[in-house]
Amino acid sequence: MRSILSLKQACRNFLLIAAMGFHVLVFGQIKTVDSGWEFFANPQGRTTEEAKQWVIEQAKIRAMAAVFGTRVKSETVQVTSDNNGKIDGSFTELNVLQVKGEWLETTVCEGPLPEIRDGEIWWSVRVEGKAQPIKESRVDLTLDLCADVLGIEPVTFLEAGDRVRARFQSPVDGHVMFFYLENGTVYALSNNNTEFAEEVEGQREYALFNNESEWLEVEASRQGMKRLARYSWGFKVTNEDMVDAQAMLIGAFATHEFAPPVMNWNEEEQMWSVEEERLERWIKQNAGRSDHFQVQRVPIRIRPKQRY
Repeated sequence: MRSILSLKQACRNFLLIAAMGFHVLVFGQIKTVDSGWEFFANPQGRTTEEAKQWVIEQAKIRAMAAVFGTRVKSETVQVTSDNNGKIDGSFTELNVLQVKGEWLETTVCEGPLPEIRDGEIWWSVRVEGKAQPIKESRVDLTLDLCADVLGIEPVTFLEAGDRVRARFQSPVDGHVMFFYLENGTVYALSNNNTEFAEEVEGQREYALFNNESEWLEVEASRQGMKRLARYSWGFKVTNEDMVDAQAMLIGAFATHEFAPPVMNWNEEEQMWSVEEERLERWIKQNAGRSDHFQVQRVPIRIRPKQRY
């Protein structure tokens, strides 16, 4: 009887220690951060109360950046300009600096205190609090526009009439979908849009938008590449204008299955399509449901076909 009680007690003690160890591990991620005294010029276009709140938030950001560091995140945005009545929408990539920390609690806040420097208002402030590193859920995906079946010739533009080819790779197992955005309309590039995202293996290169005869001709499988049957048919880009057109290849990835957006059959193009706004809403909904859902965007510049 004593040995049984000792075993139970040992198990209880082990679970207690394990629980304590778990809490130490969790709370060990939480750190005390201190901005020290920081000075900021008065932000334009804000009321006094808004300016004070902005100053405090900036001090928090600097405090977390000093402890957890920062990262550069690339975001693709569309810039619209009006050129003599003709609307031109081009894609550009912006590098956004993000702090790799999350503010949990403010324990000390001194200021903000105003002072005049050279006729301008400046604020001094110091904040101290608890913060933790943000969870890194994104993975580094490779999605390149290519000129060949094997994907060894990346390109930055296409000419009207060219085939769209691409190469994809993920460091981890997951599921993917691919779309093509042009003039505010998004087209599904899958042979069957009613199915869930297609499964892919981590550390494996995939050639996209190549038919079986092309695949066999270059013996791509011997190069260690794989093809996705649902993304095996080819399509050509068009541009009837005299200037470059803009389009985008969009890849959606998650480590779990996910369903496609609701789309309509486009009789003229013989493809499933959806408005860009609805796709962006679908992306936000999926990203809100899961930390493991992400999107990769590849801008495509389409040159007019050369006329000789």
